[in-house]
Amino acid sequence: MSSTTRVASTQARSLAGTWHLDAEGSHARFTARTLAGLVKVPGVFHRLAGTMSFDERRTTGTLVIDAASIDTGNRLRDRHLRSSEFFGVSKHPELRYEAVSIVVDGPRVTIDGELLIAGTRIPLPLAGELHHEADGVIAIACRTRLDRIAAGVRGARGMVPRAVDLHVAVRLRRAP
Repeated sequence: MSSTTRVASTQARSLAGTWHLDAEGSHARFTARTLAGLVKVPGVFHRLAGTMSFDERRTTGTLVIDAASIDTGNRLRDRHLRSSEFFGVSKHPELRYEAVSIVVDGPRVTIDGELLIAGTRIPLPLAGELHHEADGVIAIACRTRLDRIAAGVRGARGMVPRAVDLHVAVRLRRAP
């Protein structure tokens, strides 16, 4: 995949290089409504990995989420979400987001990428914020709404609406 990067020259110099995801300082959370939209159910994926590389010509990035690490606070529901009716973790053990372009404008970041979920690949543009937390540490936080049916997650028809709210925040550390 080709990618592009558009950042101000001072930002390009400060971001240049390879960055690795700090799993302890990162999260992938979601909220879905159940019971015909009456109850909000929060959830989180506990295991994340990823990298991002910046240079003047292109940026690449990958976020890998362990699908089996889903946790909604209810073991029976989580087992059902891992089943073939939802994520099918035995066949599709990870959710994968691949960034194909990034635009950084001050603290704002726009990422174009694709999400691979349960065997279905869909475009998923993200808008968020980038913060320099410390020397060699940046954080990117994005919120979006995902159409789970378009993403191939079709279980519990009528019980869970199509829209799922996602919040992903990653802390990245510059590689030595």
